[in-house]
Amino acid sequence: MMKFCTKSLLLICSTLGLLCACSEKSTTEPNFQKCSDTSKIKGYQADFGGYKEGKTIPFKHSDGYLFSFAVTDRDNFIDDACQKHLNTILESAYPIYTISLSAETTTFYYNENDKLNQSIMVRFGQYIFSLKNPESLKNASDSSYIEKMEINGVSYTDVAVADGRKYEQPYKSDYQTKTVESSAKLYYQTKTGILKIEMEDGSYIAINEEDD
Repeated sequence: MMKFCTKSLLLICSTLGLLCACSEKSTTEPNFQKCSDTSKIKGYQADFGGYKEGKTIPFKHSDGYLFSFAVTDRDNFIDDACQKHLNTILESAYPIYTISLSAETTTFYYNENDKLNQSIMVRFGQYIFSLKNPESLKNASDSSYIEKMEINGVSYTDVAVADGRKYEQPYKSDYQTKTVESSAKLYYQTKTGILKIEMEDGSYIAINEEDD
C-alpha cells in the first residue's frame, strides 16, 4: 500500500509540474520584432506643405471667388506590416472641397536615394496625383519641373508638376480603384505644398498667399 501511495504522489506531482510549466509557457508573450520607436515619418513626406492640424491656407478659384482650406486631420501610425503612414486632410467649408494626402514608408533605415524617391498620394474629387520629391525632378528634361512660376501675384521656385489620373466612370464607391488617364495637373512645392490644381474642364483652384 505504501508503494502504491508513493507512486501516486509522484504521478500527481509530476502532472502538476507539467501543468505549471505549460501554464507558464503559454503566458509568456512571443518575442516579436519591434517595428520602430516612433510612428512619425521624416523627410519630404513630413515636411511637405508644413501642414499642421488647424492651419488654414487661402485659395482662389478660377471663377474669382476666394475660400480657404483648413487642415482638419493629420495622423501618423504604423500598420501590422511595419509600414509608417502619414495621412492629412484639407477641407473647405464653401465651396465644399476635400483634399486627402497619404504617405507611407518602411520603418527601417533607408539611404539618401530612398529619401529622394519618397512620394505622396493626393486625392481630390475624382482625381488622383502622385507627388514625387521635387529634388528628384530637378534634372528632368520634361515639364515635370519648373524653376519658377507666379501664382496669384506670388513667385514660387522649385515647382514640380504631377499629371493626374481619375477614377473610371461612372464612379461607384470609395472602394473603386481602377483609374484612367486624365489631363488634370497638380503644381506643388515642398515648402508650401499644393499650389494649384487644374481640372479637365479648364477650371482650377490656386493658392492665394498675396491676400494671406
